[in-house]
Amino acid sequence: MSRVDIRRPRVLLLTVALLATPFASSEESGALTVCALQGTQDMFADIVEQHADATLQVSASPAQMLENVAACNAIVGMPGGRIAADLIRLGENLQWIQTFSAGVEGFAPLLVDREIVLTNVKILQGPEIADHAMALLLNFTRDLKFYNEQSQWQRNARLPHIELRGKTVLVIGLGGIGTQIAQRASAFDMRVIAIDPKDIPLHRDVAYVGKPDELDALLPQADVVISSVPHTPQTDQMLGAKQFSLMKDGVYLINVSRGRIVDTDALVAALRSGKVVAAGLDVADPEPLPSGHPLWSMPNVTITPHIATRSDRLVERRTELFRTNVRRFLDGQPLRHVVDKRQGY
Repeated sequence: MSRVDIRRPRVLLLTVALLATPFASSEESGALTVCALQGTQDMFADIVEQHADATLQVSASPAQMLENVAACNAIVGMPGGRIAADLIRLGENLQWIQTFSAGVEGFAPLLVDREIVLTNVKILQGPEIADHAMALLLNFTRDLKFYNEQSQWQRNARLPHIELRGKTVLVIGLGGIGTQIAQRASAFDMRVIAIDPKDIPLHRDVAYVGKPDELDALLPQADVVISSVPHTPQTDQMLGAKQFSLMKDGVYLINVSRGRIVDTDALVAALRSGKVVAAGLDVADPEPLPSGHPLWSMPNVTITPHIATRSDRLVERRTELFRTNVRRFLDGQPLRHVVDKRQGY
């Protein structure tokens, strides 16, 4: 298979996210009600209280929020799970929903035909998830899991010790998280290539960005494959038996996006055959991964329970975003981190 490799100058361009159509100002639309669960309102209550044409409605539980959702113009910190569909269905006056998460597969399909702006925390979680992805990778390239299992001074190894310098990493999804992964991988002197449906500006850390239909052509180049792509109908199980067969023997797989991106049965088979030398998973399919699943007992697999978003700085960044968006909503201005509901990210 021919090698896809377009050389690009190492220049840095700044990009600006597109925003949704501005809201009507509160003076034009009347009083606005911002709804939140108990505790979440502490991030922005002072902003609402200072606004003459706004009220804050705080619910002790998602069930209580559902009882009063007809009065809500905005929900900041949207509850997930099954109740989300009921909140959207009964929220006839909703104009804006702010989620706690980057992934919005549980919300976006329900909002496609509604005039409700959806915002998430994309980009905010990039630093810690990128750190987690590199930690999972280094765990294997330095065989740390094996040594941690020993109860004595043991210098043998289970996995080969390799250096990342000069290796090629394929980052699937070059958004707010994928870009942070690319920066860290580049700092390790890795050659970074990527897949993304958007037209990505020239980036000093990325040698080449291909479209999703180039995935099969790029996979054979990669020593490491990292998934940071949102889960959509187009990305569902995009790494299956065919894709594993195209990868190098001894490839490393890291998944910090969504479990459904990877065909779990195909991954198990690839690990058993040695095609995948090791896999670091912060997500799984199904999730939670059941006790007794083969992945739990594989020595070349490390699983963390979807906690890559944890960080000592996340609340600070999330609070800043929530405060900014509440202020902009009440002032009738475009919001930050708007989701394309049809694309799902």
